[in-house]
Amino acid sequence: MDEPVTHAAELAFRFGAVVPSALIAGAVALFVVMAMLAVMPTRFPANPLYLVGSAFSIETTAAYLWGLLAYFGGALGFGCVVAAVLVGFEVERFEFAWGIGAGIFLALVSGTTLAYARTLNRAVRAGLVSDPAPFLLRYGKGSAAQLVLAHALFGAVAGQLYVVFV
Repeated sequence: MDEPVTHAAELAFRFGAVVPSALIAGAVALFVVMAMLAVMPTRFPANPLYLVGSAFSIETTAAYLWGLLAYFGGALGFGCVVAAVLVGFEVERFEFAWGIGAGIFLALVSGTTLAYARTLNRAVRAGLVSDPAPFLLRYGKGSAAQLVLAHALFGAVAGQLYVVFV
């Protein structure tokens, strides 16, 4: 972090830069999603921490802890994807915009994998949590839009911060 990156040739994949950028971007996106849940619970009823965490434990506190662990673990993986896009395409400007594109791609991946919640999540199988369906569509169109918005926000923040931390 001596000199700021001025040219794409200087931008290389560095996991040391992925970690803070992904964790900060994940925290920002999670804050926005949880704020939307708190302010408009009927419009955006999907709780990502409990939905993911309940795959590991049905007990509420443990589910939230597992959810946090899985969420930020996923943020590190998604941060690697955003960094790989920036490095692979030799992005010189508009890192946040490229990050938004990567985030939308990640939303497509995440939304598609939600189809497997019925199979993988024990709370869904037990009927304790409603099956989200792909892209959270069983929670309403607002939750599907929220899924894409959160991933795009994550990509924008992670993309911009990655260049700062390199």
